[in-house]
Amino acid sequence: PGGARRRSAEVDAEVELDETGAERDDRIDRLVVSRLRRSALSVAEVRAVLVEHGLDDAEVEEWIERYERFGYLDDARLAEQVVHSHGVRRGRGSGAILQELGRRGVDASIARTVVDELDPETELQNARTVAERRARQLTGLDRQTAERRLSAFLARRGYPGDVVREAVSAALEGQGS
Repeated sequence: PGGARRRSAEVDAEVELDETGAERDDRIDRLVVSRLRRSALSVAEVRAVLVEHGLDDAEVEEWIERYERFGYLDDARLAEQVVHSHGVRRGRGSGAILQELGRRGVDASIARTVVDELDPETELQNARTVAERRARQLTGLDRQTAERRLSAFLARRGYPGDVVREAVSAALEGQGS
């Protein structure tokens, strides 16, 4: 199996060597656009793809500028999507959202701006929803153990301390603990 992979890579390298500039550009464009169709990518993620395919710094910047001009790349829009998908749908807090944006290479100032725009009441409501769901699994535990476990769970999901305390209190009061 390893030999087949090696031969395939060698064949790919030969194909790339035989390409003209226009053919290479078409191949790279198809590759990047197909990835962008599957999911939004950050500028850093597209940059990594372009570097992986052997483009030099000047070429990479030309491609990035082109994709930004066409509206395919927009880190601020991506950050807003991550806030929605991780915050609302996945029940993650602002800390986890910042971490995900950092992992994806979104500029820290853009990430901080978008996370700072998060409505504190919305984050608290998301934390309460997550806490109430999780608290149902902790019904057999004493109050102190349930608080500790639920607090740790919410902290791992990226919620700030004040939000964790309020959500834990509300979730456990709702259970009658």
